Amino acid sequence: MKHSIKSKYHVMIALLFGLIILQTAFLLFAVSNAKNVMSLAGDIHSIIIVFVFLIFVYIVVLYNYIPYRLRKAIREVGSLVDSISNGNYQIDIDSSTYDQDQDFQDLVYSLEKMLGIIMRFDAAKANKIFEHHQRLQLMINLLPQSILITGATGDVVYCNEHFRKHFPMVSEMVNLNELILKNDYQARIVAVIIDALRYGNNIYDVMVNDLVYLGKVRINGSIVRNRKGISTGAVYVLEFTDSEKQD
Repeated sequence: MKHSIKSKYHVMIALLFGLIILQTAFLLFAVSNAKNVMSLAGDIHSIIIVFVFLIFVYIVVLYNYIPYRLRKAIREVGSLVDSISNGNYQIDIDSSTYDQDQDFQDLVYSLEKMLGIIMRFDAAKANKIFEHHQRLQLMINLLPQSILITGATGDVVYCNEHFRKHFPMVSEMVNLNELILKNDYQARIVAVIIDALRYGNNIYDVMVNDLVYLGKVRINGSIVRNRKGISTGAVYVLEFTDSEKQD
């Protein structure tokens, strides 16, 4: 059975007391077998010198060994905790590395158990997020209006099928500022959206008319902001009337 640092410390202290008891035994033996005072003094002097040296060396080893073992174990466990705190949950923990210390091995087992719980929770959360994403995507595609979701710089995050019918050149991760549009009507629609994004403004019932085919579109949009109030994107709803004819 592996021993913890605490139990090893107790054993080392017991050995220190053992040295002291052994020294006492040697002194008593020297006193009981002394033939004269001079030889007794020499024996006592030799025993004291030898055991003082041994005890001194042992205390130095004990003084440095315990902190070394603690630092080593804490450093290894600390590196694991640091990796976990940085979001790295795919850690291959070798429990045999810590089997020299029962206390730290128990801590590592607890970390392994915690990682398992976190990974199961993350998997369940990812599944739920995917399900909600699918529901929202299906709902947006079923709407009769054209829906456009963008990032703060004009990157297209999502657009439904109705929007693609009017803007077939638009797809996810395309930037609105880089689009090559086929007519002035489309250019003016995109310009309204880009201006709203640039200035961080919501837009309500903005009408853009098609001067060629006499169609028109009503644009409503809201800026999406994070908890600090910084714009991170926008959602736009476009309602086309007499949608433009395709060439």
